[in-house]
Amino acid sequence: MLPKPKRLTKKRDFLKLASQGHTVFGPFATLRIRQVPKKATQVAFITSTKVFKKAVDRNRVKRRLREVIRELWPELPAEMHLLFILKPEALKAEWPALGEEVRRMLSRIPEALSRPAKPSSRALKQKAKMARPKVTNVK
Repeated sequence: MLPKPKRLTKKRDFLKLASQGHTVFGPFATLRIRQVPKKATQVAFITSTKVFKKAVDRNRVKRRLREVIRELWPELPAEMHLLFILKPEALKAEWPALGEEVRRMLSRIPEALSRPAKPSSRALKQKAKMARPKVTNVK
């Protein structure tokens, strides 16, 4: 387990990643990144119940990726929020392949930051929901 200061836990940070984050795609995960000046790097992992039906599988894949990140911590860029959205292929991936893929995704971060940020589909839905006027039943 990563120590608490290295974990991304606040809801507002997840929302900012969804709306202002940059994306790096890989075969085992999608990485959402966001620069946060003057703050330490923090990491989070998302495993969907739609993708991993069993809690055992969700937990196993998160444990495996946490261990990869723990080993690669000195190589992580400074002042970043990193969110790994795991894909089903990550569960069946061999250990060395998983580590190499994470390393490759981390090497693509500068390229992703050079492109404009693109909100996730979930952030767009949330924005549309917030823009709708509230209807009250007045009789």
